[in-house]
Amino acid sequence: MSTPESTPQAPNADVPVGVAIVGEPGTVTARRAGGLRDLALEVDPKKVGDDAALQHLAKAVNIAFQTDYGENYLEAVYQAAIVRRGAVTIVHREYFGYGDTWFGQLGRLIRSLELTMEGPDPASPEGRAAIAEKGPRSIRGLLNLIGRKLDLASEYEDRVPAYVEQMFDRLEASGIIVGWDRDDWEIATTTIGLDIRISRKAPARPAGEGEEISPAIPPPKR
Repeated sequence: MSTPESTPQAPNADVPVGVAIVGEPGTVTARRAGGLRDLALEVDPKKVGDDAALQHLAKAVNIAFQTDYGENYLEAVYQAAIVRRGAVTIVHREYFGYGDTWFGQLGRLIRSLELTMEGPDPASPEGRAAIAEKGPRSIRGLLNLIGRKLDLASEYEDRVPAYVEQMFDRLEASGIIVGWDRDDWEIATTTIGLDIRISRKAPARPAGEGEEISPAIPPPKR
């Protein structure tokens, strides 16, 4: 009984798998990430410089928001990442469109007060969900604001830097960025507007550099 010869099958064009040859010759990786290849965006400023590292970080954040790589509360409240004034700014959706001018900052302040009158911690996903369920609660919103500013109550922005670090860890593990080091970057939220600002930490000076050396004092004569 003869066995029918197998015929090669054409690759399925509908499978969203990106294939790329990276690393050593012959090493092939395949990743299912919305059709993305292993981009290997270098984010080490010591290798590519500050400007290129910032651009790559911003690009990686936007990719993460499109493909749910953060897997935390960032995508729910943040809109996009841009490079501005020597840092990556991840813009909160409630403040998207406000500029860096004095009027833009005033607009952010007014919008922040409007949100506070809606209820406690209104810029967070939990706060928005509570307001949608229970309706506006202006008095509790004001009391919560006072408690948050006096560090008597936790707030969403306290967790944001950890969420950003988690997102970059996942992006590095997926091969989308390389050279990620938490010690290279400062992650914080703006005072008004809750945008995330990612800036380069000042490199530590070598031991002894910049220190003033006192002249040797001769011993007293006897």
